[in-house]
Amino acid sequence: MEKGLKLTKIDLKELEEEKKRNRIERLKFIDLYAKWLKKTPNKVWSKQQNKFLNK
Repeated sequence: MEKGLKLTKIDLKELEEEKKRNRIERLKFIDLYAKWLKKTPNKVWSKQQNKFLNK
């Protein structure tokens, strides 16, 4: 038996479908977050951003 890397089969069609699903999911999140930002007072979301950026 040979030592070394074991290669796996890559299904390019499945990878492309996963890429599309991920993109759609990201766009939905961006839309949801933008809606939240529009309806949330600046004071609230800016505090959250500050906490995130100063970690």
